[in-house]
Amino acid sequence: MTRDPRVRYAALVVLIALLASLAVAAFRLRVESETRRVEIAMDYSDFAQLARAYDYNPAAFLVALRRAGLTSLALTEELGSDIGTNGKAFAATGGALLSQSKVTALSDPLLASLARNGRLRPNAIYLVVTDAATYRRYRAQLPLHFMPRSIHVLRDRAPWIIEVDTQLDYFNAIALGIPTDQIDLAKHLGLLVIPRFQNDERFTRTQMDAQIGDVLRNDPKVSTVVFFGVHNEVWGYPDHLPDAGAAFKERGRHINFGLIETYDPSQVQKGSETLGKEIPGRTVRVQAIARGELEKISLDDVVDRYVLGVRERNVRVVYLRSWQHQDGNLTIEQTNVEMVRRIADALKAHGFRLGRATPVVPYHGDSRVLVGIAALGTPAMFVLLLLVLGWYRRWLAVVAFVLTIVLYIAGIALHHDVFARSVIALAGALLFEIAAFLALAPAFADVPRERTGAQILRSIRWTLVATGVALLGALLVVGLMSSPLVMEEIERFRGVKLVLAIPPVAALLLYLFTDKYPIGSKRARDVFLTPVQVYQLCAGIVVLGLGALLVMRSGNDSDIAPSHAELVVRHALEAVLSVRPRFKEFLVGYPSMMLIAAFAPAHRRLLGWLLALGAGVGIGDIVDTFSHLHTPLLISIVRIFNGLWIGVAVGAILVWIYRRFVLAAH
Repeated sequence: MTRDPRVRYAALVVLIALLASLAVAAFRLRVESETRRVEIAMDYSDFAQLARAYDYNPAAFLVALRRAGLTSLALTEELGSDIGTNGKAFAATGGALLSQSKVTALSDPLLASLARNGRLRPNAIYLVVTDAATYRRYRAQLPLHFMPRSIHVLRDRAPWIIEVDTQLDYFNAIALGIPTDQIDLAKHLGLLVIPRFQNDERFTRTQMDAQIGDVLRNDPKVSTVVFFGVHNEVWGYPDHLPDAGAAFKERGRHINFGLIETYDPSQVQKGSETLGKEIPGRTVRVQAIARGELEKISLDDVVDRYVLGVRERNVRVVYLRSWQHQDGNLTIEQTNVEMVRRIADALKAHGFRLGRATPVVPYHGDSRVLVGIAALGTPAMFVLLLLVLGWYRRWLAVVAFVLTIVLYIAGIALHHDVFARSVIALAGALLFEIAAFLALAPAFADVPRERTGAQILRSIRWTLVATGVALLGALLVVGLMSSPLVMEEIERFRGVKLVLAIPPVAALLLYLFTDKYPIGSKRARDVFLTPVQVYQLCAGIVVLGLGALLVMRSGNDSDIAPSHAELVVRHALEAVLSVRPRFKEFLVGYPSMMLIAAFAPAHRRLLGWLLALGAGVGIGDIVDTFSHLHTPLLISIVRIFNGLWIGVAVGAILVWIYRRFVLAAH
């Protein structure tokens, strides 16, 4: 087979594709090392409520937080329903004022005169403003939401009075800019500003520029825009997303877009994916813990979760809400300072810097040429497998290469290149996973060694061979999918669950129906008509259940939450190893690979199918680890290394137990 020129040609193309992927990985490692600046932000509205509740001095409190490591204040636009909470303005409907005038005289002479003369409009909103900066803000913001004819300045001196023709429910829901005193406070304390804007579906470029300009006019140290609102939309959704992109590019040239991390697809902000594509290299991932969940977890959990998000999920804005409980003997104020300090210290200990968040910018590794060369690894590996399995047909090889090239070019032409790359990467990942299991085929026929030490070394060799081939598949995925949009999870690698779910099934089918394994090359009819014992039926049901659990538990948005005991073990592994290996690797995959060569032929015939499934789980998990493209590459490498040495150690113990208590008994 090795003398077959077709094998050499296919292997050469695979090698070239892997070298291109390696170049992408090298460029990616470099850009990831340059994007390690993180913001630690506090939600000001939440903070202010806590400060008022416990009569803390907000400025002194923020100074302590800044010294602990706080970099930014998240300032939210004032909603119409919130007018009056700061004592600088008052809003009421004309109907409410008329009702009040019938009970007691209105103190403002102009409003009293309007009420007496029947000129108060019951459905209109009347704003009474006592602060000059607040009045200027309302005069700038109201025209962004209402037609000029709907806004009437009834008095242009203090206290100012503005009449707005609108409905109360609509007025309560609109956003009227960020209070100037909050921006001034952030500026005075040297904190970056994170504006929280609410979308208005009628906003065009003009209104968006005005909103950014209103903040920049007071403080140029704006870092990241994070959107909010009942409808959970970004600027410009649904019809003006290009305007939003243009506003970021022109008016907010140095401002990032904050993409809020979610695990539930229904919570993803509408339009965020499109906006991220409009401004490549300007998106940073934001992690926040909802108030309801914050009340249920410990302070240690809060710190660990944020640090984990920064290290392993490319989060660059840690969005904090105030901690409303005491930690030990600390006051609530001291507890919040301690929370920020612990997060900041942990991040700095892991090599991160605090300051303006750094997004993943377009880089050389996302070259269409490099990615195109890497894409050829998929059809080349397909041809290699056809040759190894004896299924080669020239037309299949031609079709594989033509389809790959056409799909890649069409993806670029139709602006769906990430989708095309996902399809090619998924196919390549599955082919390399199959190749990894085929590399284990000789282990199923290997003769067990007489000495236990020699057997363990032999088992380690086969485990490293399969792991190496699987890692080549992971490298191909990295080469094809390391786009900034995917690394920021604006777009995703399709088929991640298939990378994990298909290998065990493929391994079992290869084991049963090919001639590469001692028990293989059986006809499907013979397999399905073989009598089944009760214990085999029970084992099959258990395996199916575990397989379903495996798929449901995969990914960050797992359908099944881990148990308390599992969380304890996870935290322990993270504390000891820094990067936690996956249970599927070191408890299932690697031990199964280790046991294959150690089993006696009789035991292989009995349990070979189970070992094939276990090895398939491990191989799939190796590639799956690198399929989560928002995880830094170095973290994935360390995770695999930790899983490998622990899995080999577990496998070595199992080999010793098997030889000591099972093989010796026979």
